[in-house]
Amino acid sequence: MSPLSFSWIFGVIIVGFVVYFIIKFFISPSQKGLKDELASAKNYPTIDVTLDDVRMSIRKFSEKLPKGVYRTILVQDDHSIDFHQLAHILGGIPTRKFYMSKETYDLFEEDERHIPPAMDMVQKAVDRYVEERKEFPLLSYDPLRRVNYYQLLQENYLKAAPEIEFYITELDGLITHNQPEKKGTSQL
Repeated sequence: MSPLSFSWIFGVIIVGFVVYFIIKFFISPSQKGLKDELASAKNYPTIDVTLDDVRMSIRKFSEKLPKGVYRTILVQDDHSIDFHQLAHILGGIPTRKFYMSKETYDLFEEDERHIPPAMDMVQKAVDRYVEERKEFPLLSYDPLRRVNYYQLLQENYLKAAPEIEFYITELDGLITHNQPEKKGTSQL
């Protein structure tokens, strides 16, 4: 074997060890713990939970996330929640699926699984509209503050209007599918 090929092989081995030790020592303990929890989630029992149980477990999970990491890491492509990441908080894996909006973090049960994708699409359109227009896409005389799909369609913020009615809340321009109570006249 020539000295050049021996040097090359030795160099590759050294680089491999360096990379291994960098990875081993620079993964934070919280990341190691999360990996252990995910690995052991397969051993959790299936349990019945309520929407409030799920909401509380997501809040606890979110409190421990590193800065810059959001609870959207729990949301899978179909908007269902990845309960393997929450099993250590809930004490098990739910027997049924729950769903979450990536934009508003609203939670939904199986019968409302169609809402999160539409909600995310509309929330993104509303956000872009507000960013460019500095106003909400709603009619000024609408006491319910319904999202005006016509404005969003006209300006190409939406390709199609969803079948669900959404409303702009007073909370940072987030939308909701829950119809608010009418503001206005009071009875004497």
